[in-house]
Amino acid sequence: MPEEKEMSGNNLENGQAMATATATATASSTPSRSKQQRQKTPTRRRPHDSDVVAGGVGITGGGVVILPQHVLNELYHNYSIKQRRSGLKWFLFAAVLFNVWTICIPWDQAIPTRVVNCCMLVAYLALTALMHIGRRSEQPSLRRFHLTFLTIMPRALWFLSMLHFAAYVMLQPSFSPRDVLGWAILLNFLIYVTLPLPLIFLGLVIGFCTYFNCLSLPVGFSRPDPLISDQAAANAVLIATAALIGLLYYFMGEAKQKRAFLEAKKSLEVKMVIEEQSAEQERLLLSVLPKHVAIKMREDLGSSSSEAFKKIYMSRHENVSILYADIVGFTAISSTYSAQDLVKMLNELFARFDRLAEKYQQLRIKILGDCYYCISGAPDERPDHAVMCVHMGLSMVKAIKYVQQKANSPVDMRVGIHTGAVLAGILGQRQWQFDVYSKDVELANKMESSGMAGRVHISDKTLAFLNGEFEVEPAFGEKREELLRIAGLKTFFITKVVKPFASPCAKKINESQAENSQLSPNGSTTDVVSGGGEDNDATLDDEELLAQSATTNGHQTAEAEDEEEQVKLENFKQRLKDELVTRDGHENLTKDTNIFLRFKNPQLEQSYAVYREPYSSLPLLAALLVQCIDVLYSYLVLPRSTLHFINIAAPLVPIAMLVVISIAESFSGMLPKFFVDVSKRFNDITFVRELAAIIIALTIGLSNVIDMFFFVTFVRTEHIVSESEFNATAGLGLGLEADVDVDVAGAEAVTAEHLLPESFVEQMRDAVPTERVLYPSYLSNFGVLILIAIAVIAQLTHLTKILLLLSIAALHCYFNIFIMQDLYALEDDLAHQPIISSRYCASGLLLVAALALSTLARHMDHEDRVIFKWKTEVAEQKETANDMRQRNEALVYNVLPVHVAEHFMKNTKRSHDDLYSQSYSEVGVLFASMPNFSDFYSEETVNNQGLECLRFLNEVISDFDALLELPQFQDIIKIKTIGSTYMAASGINLQRNLRSDASITERWAQLAVLVEFALELTHTLQGINEQSFNHFVLKMGINHGPITAGVIGARKPHYDIWGNTVNVASRMESTGKAGAIQVTEETCNILQKFGYTFQQRGLVSVKGKGQLMTYYLQGKSKPCAEPEATPAAIELHDTLDSTTELDISDIKTPLLKLKGQEAPAAGESGQSGPAPSLGNGSAGQVGESQSLLE
Repeated sequence: MPEEKEMSGNNLENGQAMATATATATASSTPSRSKQQRQKTPTRRRPHDSDVVAGGVGITGGGVVILPQHVLNELYHNYSIKQRRSGLKWFLFAAVLFNVWTICIPWDQAIPTRVVNCCMLVAYLALTALMHIGRRSEQPSLRRFHLTFLTIMPRALWFLSMLHFAAYVMLQPSFSPRDVLGWAILLNFLIYVTLPLPLIFLGLVIGFCTYFNCLSLPVGFSRPDPLISDQAAANAVLIATAALIGLLYYFMGEAKQKRAFLEAKKSLEVKMVIEEQSAEQERLLLSVLPKHVAIKMREDLGSSSSEAFKKIYMSRHENVSILYADIVGFTAISSTYSAQDLVKMLNELFARFDRLAEKYQQLRIKILGDCYYCISGAPDERPDHAVMCVHMGLSMVKAIKYVQQKANSPVDMRVGIHTGAVLAGILGQRQWQFDVYSKDVELANKMESSGMAGRVHISDKTLAFLNGEFEVEPAFGEKREELLRIAGLKTFFITKVVKPFASPCAKKINESQAENSQLSPNGSTTDVVSGGGEDNDATLDDEELLAQSATTNGHQTAEAEDEEEQVKLENFKQRLKDELVTRDGHENLTKDTNIFLRFKNPQLEQSYAVYREPYSSLPLLAALLVQCIDVLYSYLVLPRSTLHFINIAAPLVPIAMLVVISIAESFSGMLPKFFVDVSKRFNDITFVRELAAIIIALTIGLSNVIDMFFFVTFVRTEHIVSESEFNATAGLGLGLEADVDVDVAGAEAVTAEHLLPESFVEQMRDAVPTERVLYPSYLSNFGVLILIAIAVIAQLTHLTKILLLLSIAALHCYFNIFIMQDLYALEDDLAHQPIISSRYCASGLLLVAALALSTLARHMDHEDRVIFKWKTEVAEQKETANDMRQRNEALVYNVLPVHVAEHFMKNTKRSHDDLYSQSYSEVGVLFASMPNFSDFYSEETVNNQGLECLRFLNEVISDFDALLELPQFQDIIKIKTIGSTYMAASGINLQRNLRSDASITERWAQLAVLVEFALELTHTLQGINEQSFNHFVLKMGINHGPITAGVIGARKPHYDIWGNTVNVASRMESTGKAGAIQVTEETCNILQKFGYTFQQRGLVSVKGKGQLMTYYLQGKSKPCAEPEATPAAIELHDTLDSTTELDISDIKTPLLKLKGQEAPAAGESGQSGPAPSLGNGSAGQVGESQSLLE
């Protein structure tokens, strides 16, 4: 088909619209078992054909869809045809105007001719009505009719116009090739500009047929004329020029639409990449923060607040069940595994817990060492929160069997659940972690610590919400934990599940197995799900069956990915159609513009006035072409006088100069750079380029008008008749013409011989030789070509063009009727034309062309504004998507360190169970807590149930976070906060490269920076105390050594660090004294090289390390070596304020004591712990540094 040829010859390149975003791996990560299994699957992509997949779909590394060429061409073809359909009504309008002219102007035509013309008018109006049927209808049948008719309409309209043209020519009793030349010129221009047809079909069929018919029919049915060949040649030149201008505008419009299509396609691709990244960021963000908190934080991002306090995202929730779960015996097995193996084991275990949390609608809060805690009933309230929490606890007890088998060790889960009120939200400005705070949270912690291994320990508050779905027995936990007794709680153990949990997972697996195999109906799965007894939850079976199913169907992974890519391609195609093909911008522009097509938004209108499409100056070539054609056609049918050629040649120079300087920038590769730069500066000035276009338009228009005047002058100066006789006969002719009474019914037609005296006519016939016959109507027909050249100028608004078109047309009409009436009368007499004078016919056609081109000029301006509006909308959408990505990115980077967040966002194909871990050999770890904050915290009405206390804590932590923005502390990473304890580390830098022979001061410069950061924390808290009239102090501990950093629970990523270094740093804080920084002997030896002074404290018992000699930091003397990571001078502190060096015994014991408080006493007794163990500040002693209020 011609359309297919058009597409094949007009390919759109994918490459120029592709955005490349290659996903690269970050730090070397430790792959989990599931990832290694996937790597054994044969790779799906071929090395040299990476962009070709099933169905011709191509997806680059960045996730951008590469459409096959034929699909892209098809989309563009549909888009281009749809946009050009808006020109149909203007072709129809021009055809109706010509039809009205054929009915009204030649008023002495025969009745059959009038009937035919009226029938044609009815046909045009019928096409107009049919074009609007079903346009806005929601009925599918009418919509299909409308779309089908729009496909047929261009061909039907063209055929009807050709039929009308042929009928009019053939029905005239006496016809001249000049009579409808103006319409033939306009028609050959309009078919290229307004008919939505492919170019090949348009050019080879319709264009050729139109040109041939408009040229041959008038000549074939013309009355005898001695210069018929010259007129045919002139007609051929003028009609061909109009067709060339139409083709020029067609190609310009096609290039403009193609640029809009490719820009929208490229923008859509970029936007889809941004949306894909944003969706991954959103997923990552929502896996850590609840949706309502994330949305609020994103809205507030970047906004300035006038409030005295920093924004706090905290809300109170009643009737929330809190679950704490700890792995009993995990410290014992930690000595037999490396840190990485332990992290991997925890990751796999907590990944199972995360799946359970999804199943039982739990919100995981944090992972602290080997402690896992979550809540139910917040932020979304649910009546069965306690029931779901108990099911979660029972499932966790069963899931720990995985670790028992893996480690071959008798580890178990200890679960405690309590129900009450919580304050849920986020504290600080960096490394956000959603957390819950309240005394009920601490009571839940105590429920866990006072429970028993392998049992779920609940309080009577939780029991009240269980609705009898579980059997319980007294646990007497209040006898083992003093704080539970103070709170007046009674505790119980879950013994049996009365109402089993209906597992959707198990149901789905059972249905799948029933369909695929004929297993016994009494299979193990059914028994586990439906049976009674203690362990009837079926969670572990579900998890194992899911894992087996994933392994069994591993070979289907490639097919699933291919299907995913196919869906992505279809999604891209549909979105591209929605963006460009299916939208109707011509309708949508109405609400954004006024009646003069000016944008209602002044800034948008100003931008449009300044904006220039590439190659927008090229239509000026039409004006230059028209002026050149004037020389050629006039040589054939106009007097060959010197005055005439001077008149038409003189404007060529200024027009050529203005056109060349305007279009030079479009040919930068072919012209000198200086000339191109001048052209750019010329076009950059809006007023200058518009003025140049107006000058060109007026020049070609007035040149033809002046030529009309010279026509009359030529007759006089050549002395064909004397001037006095010319004037006398002209006046006589006018008088006679006014007095003639024409009988329309059947009187003989009036000719020029009846209007002019016989002596004048005879004298003119004798004086004018055959080779110098005058055809003044060609000047009017040439005026149509001038109007076309003005209409296509892109530098002018439609209002300016309409003013120019009507003015020049009116001026031509005035000259036709009042200045050249004698010459038209002579032309009619020489041609023996028995119809109305040609001056009226020519003037009428000129007005028809002016009106048609005026509406077309408005349509062209409308089309340009639509494309401009689309571009601005695409840019706005892209900017909005980019802004969303930046906001999500800022939030994600405040949840995870940058390099970790990038790893998770780029590796979108990873398994949720994949482990990310990294080992560092030289890291400093800091713990800083406010031990007297628990005295400050209270839940009373006066402080909004504790919210105001947390608001103050948020101020403190936020000020601590602000220090990390300072350049000297840029290499320090905040790990997390645990209640009022602040944890940070230095040396976790993937780009840190040191020589093997580096000195101690070079290797541990970051440790000295960490100490300076600790001192700045002290000064910051002192400033807060002075402003708030409080007396908070910091108790800090610092240690150095190797650590393992990574993320566990990849479904809900939690970044943390583990190792003995972290354990010891936590002990340095917990066993230290308020107002002091405690370090080990090894850390002391390193820091002394930086000029720090210390006071020996003595031996301290550290779990897993035995007795350690510790020191208190006193201050800094003259530095022996400056920290290399400190670019700016850091204020030195000679000594710590002695008033802040308070002993731990001087501070009141917190209301809710932490377990493991006996550690200092145990250390003094000389007990030695086991081998080095895994920890992250509270591993093995969850209650010690995990108090949510200390």
